[in-house]
Amino acid sequence: MADSNLEHFRFEPTVFGAVRRHSAMVVAVVLATVAVAVGLTLAQPEAFRAQATVTVPQPLSAADQASDQYLDSQVLLLQSPDVAERAADIANRSLGRQVLTKGDFKGEGASLEIIPPAATIAGAYGANIVTVAFIWPDAEVAQEGANAVLRAFDEARADSIMTQGEATVAGIEKAIKDARTRGQLTDLLDQRTEALVTQQMDLARHPVVAWAAEPQVPVNGNVKKSGVTGLLIGTVLGAGLAFARASRRRCFDDELQPAALYDAPLLGGVPASSRSSASPGLAGVPGRLAMTDAPRSADAEAFRFTAGSVQRIRAEHGKRLSLAFVSTVADPARSAVVANLALAVAESGARVLAVDADASRGELTDLLLPDRASTDGFEQVLAGTRSLTECIEHSPLHPKVAVLPSGAPTAQTVTGAAYLSAVRQVLGKGKAGYEVVLVDSPALLEVAVATELVDACEAVVVVMGPHEPLREHLDLLGRLDLIEASPVGYIYRREPARSGLGRLQDLVSRSTGRFDRPRDWLVRAKGWLGRPSPAPEVRR
Repeated sequence: MADSNLEHFRFEPTVFGAVRRHSAMVVAVVLATVAVAVGLTLAQPEAFRAQATVTVPQPLSAADQASDQYLDSQVLLLQSPDVAERAADIANRSLGRQVLTKGDFKGEGASLEIIPPAATIAGAYGANIVTVAFIWPDAEVAQEGANAVLRAFDEARADSIMTQGEATVAGIEKAIKDARTRGQLTDLLDQRTEALVTQQMDLARHPVVAWAAEPQVPVNGNVKKSGVTGLLIGTVLGAGLAFARASRRRCFDDELQPAALYDAPLLGGVPASSRSSASPGLAGVPGRLAMTDAPRSADAEAFRFTAGSVQRIRAEHGKRLSLAFVSTVADPARSAVVANLALAVAESGARVLAVDADASRGELTDLLLPDRASTDGFEQVLAGTRSLTECIEHSPLHPKVAVLPSGAPTAQTVTGAAYLSAVRQVLGKGKAGYEVVLVDSPALLEVAVATELVDACEAVVVVMGPHEPLREHLDLLGRLDLIEASPVGYIYRREPARSGLGRLQDLVSRSTGRFDRPRDWLVRAKGWLGRPSPAPEVRR
């Protein structure tokens, strides 16, 4: 059945669900990213960025050349070693000290940035505007560096026009010496005159420059901007890591998701901590009874609703019912759920026997028999050293609730078929005197005899909480398949809405697992490290 359910159950985590499940990790990643971004900003020296623009007019001598091609040639001129060397000399003279070198304007690690226009279509706005930026730790040097580049460019451009014009005139004068007719001579003289005029006109047309102003704010010293950038990057990174982790370790994020896996209905959603909402100081304590601490609270009503589902199951199976409550791993909250259900079912008038079959913990016994002094119980009844009637005690919390305590461990070991037969006898005698028998079973994945215990009951209910791994529930379903037991439903412990310190406690609890014994911490730690869990205990 587990494989069949898995085939029809396609659980794909969502980003929102993954962030909610691993919120502690996401918060840690975001805070770390913001801290790194702010730290790098504070650690780096301030850098000022001075920016200027230049509009390059196309000379008359290059009228036959395409405008975009001419602009490309001027950008190359701006990036040339000649302009870099001129700019360093101009800037140092203006500053009155040797600060900049040719390498600051050209080469690897240069502080100069030249940005050609994005639009190169003739006639388009900004098609011939080139942006020049210079970055330096000193604002004055940054300003002089940007302006020196434009002055050097103007000088280099003028020299280029002069050189080109002189070459044109020299060629014409050479042709004049070889002229054979007066007509040829006249034409060549006119061409030389035109070339000289064009040269002077081109030299007179300087580029239109918007000079750089001295920057007032560093480009890398904005802590707020770095923090916001780190926040955005951290959020994306944290959400991505959470989604990757959720995809690798799939869990339940919603109380309706387990219904598709177990092919069973949700019997009820109960508070995660099984505590009284009227006792805020006890938040997070799994051993509080909502039915007695605050009988008119929303938590108590949730258990009454779940008790109604149990009564309907009882009506389907007969007047008397033995019901086992199981979970994947040891969890005291399961015992609190059984204790609250026992009180809620008793309110309807049914006689209830609550059996604490988890001798390693005795959580159910402590909840329903707070002042109990005897050490005999379920273990002694199975071993045959005490009778059922001798060990059953009535709970002071409700007159119709009786409890079979867990009892102290005994020297004799009962397992296998003998254990199954003994449990069936105990449950049979229990149903003879009580209408509903609720069995708090040990963790099905950790205690071997829990399988026989469940097999002896007429029905089984799975108790689970938020963010429990899907793999563990598949294993639980596989063990139920071995005894051909199908859950009649499941109870989901809802995650309470918390704020402030309580929310932080929930995040820590979610990350570490809600276990309170050294052995439980060892089991969970080995699960995190990917090592196999300890061998299941064998109990009577």
